[in-house]
Amino acid sequence: MRTVLTLDGRLPEEAGRAALSGADRLLVREISARALHLGPESSSDLLVVERTGRLRFLWDASDVPAGSHVVGSLVTDEPTRTELYRRYQDRQAVEEADRAELHKYLMGRPRGEVQKDLERISHTLLHMAPVQVYVGAKFFSNLGKTSNLPGKSMSPTADGNVIAGLHATPVAEWPDEEAAFVALSAFLLSSGTQARLEEANGTHLTSAAVAALMTERIRGYGGEPPDTGETATAARLTSLAGHCAALRRARLRNGTVFYRLIHGTNLNKTEHQLRPAVGYTDAPLPLRALLEREAGIATDTATVEETAPAFEELGATLHAAPAPRGFSSAYEALLTRFMTTLAEATASDVAMGRGPRSFAPLDPGSSGPDDPLALRTSDFFCCVAPSTAFTQSFGEDRAGLVKTLSAYSARMRFNTWHYLPHTLGITDRVPGRDDWFFAPAMPDVTHHSDQHHTGHVSFHVRFAIRVPLGIDHAGRRLPGLYDLRLMRATGERYTTDDLRAAVASGGALAALHQAMSRHRPTVRDFGNPWFRAFYG
Repeated sequence: MRTVLTLDGRLPEEAGRAALSGADRLLVREISARALHLGPESSSDLLVVERTGRLRFLWDASDVPAGSHVVGSLVTDEPTRTELYRRYQDRQAVEEADRAELHKYLMGRPRGEVQKDLERISHTLLHMAPVQVYVGAKFFSNLGKTSNLPGKSMSPTADGNVIAGLHATPVAEWPDEEAAFVALSAFLLSSGTQARLEEANGTHLTSAAVAALMTERIRGYGGEPPDTGETATAARLTSLAGHCAALRRARLRNGTVFYRLIHGTNLNKTEHQLRPAVGYTDAPLPLRALLEREAGIATDTATVEETAPAFEELGATLHAAPAPRGFSSAYEALLTRFMTTLAEATASDVAMGRGPRSFAPLDPGSSGPDDPLALRTSDFFCCVAPSTAFTQSFGEDRAGLVKTLSAYSARMRFNTWHYLPHTLGITDRVPGRDDWFFAPAMPDVTHHSDQHHTGHVSFHVRFAIRVPLGIDHAGRRLPGLYDLRLMRATGERYTTDDLRAAVASGGALAALHQAMSRHRPTVRDFGNPWFRAFYG
């Protein structure tokens, strides 16, 4: 049972338990506390793993969902079984009443407001990473073959799309599970960021669970949850969501760096804060030594902000400098040295950073061949640099190394293309482009992403750090236009200290990109032919 809950050690047990209904969680706790056993499959008292990976307990074998794997049947005496069954039913009744109350709340709202909630949820799901949550015995997902929500795997009008079905059905006729999903998703989205919905990934949604998440965030932001007294569930969640969002905005204004810890096995993405503030000296010393040689930035400089004047001078120097051998410009050569140094200093297999090849499409009103919505993935770059150890792991297979680096680069070029409409603030343009994601706004650390993400599975990206970077251009802030990434295929997961190093290094890289933007550089390297010539 513990192996299933932790996916064989790839997930904290509390995260695995969070997917369970309250009744199943109670039973799992009792099985552990009483050291009960599982025996061969029988006609009742079954412990099963659903096709989504969630553990469930079934009292009747006829209820086993299609695609589930039976772990075994509970072995116990009849008095114990009767007691557990009663407590299980009581807990189930509490959560059923919670869902019924949320359904009643939606029925009491104007239909137009409920429709707006549906539209917001659908719009968010279409333009963000996969979501998979549970409500009662049901799951709601826009991930792959299990999809029943709009997203990459399911269109907004597809048969089986729960949101589309609810749009066409009177609220009173909605099943309680669907009503609870809509209400709780709306509260989560109101609590500070659309990414909040991803924090519920892999969990069982109830009013209590959502209230607990928002309360934890409020206290993390330095506040206390509002005193809602004996108010109804919906009113309490509304108050918590508003307070949570306001405190988060205040933390952002104060310069707080948020990051997410991502469990690749169940896609759960938990928000945290980097404390104390990240300084320039958090960047690895070898990288600071490189920038001291190139830009004259003292290695003991306190903040990244203090490096801006030196990077401005460096940008002018790079723009005028001749291209070193193997590169199209001095800027591209420095990017490669930056990534190579960082990969070695952080014991990463690869360090990489993406961005635009040309600045013309980033100008307001660009059209014709420079129309940003007409760009292809080849109109973006990703500088990928391997560590010595990663290169040596390929031995004489230089073609394999080139193929891997080129694949990383191609995937990251796609990401810049995918975020661009949101980065430029043109998602509502007509004619526009439907295929886009919200530009990332906070760093993240990912564990075991080779267990899910197709590209990460193919190229063994097990542990990763991403630091999204933005610049100011033409009077606009362009979030997520660039980024910095670190990757390990094997070895130890990244720590918070590694993340601090990456955030500080990303700040320096953003300062370099900002300085170069004044010269509107064109990046020609980092395509497949370049990787063959440079690393082959």
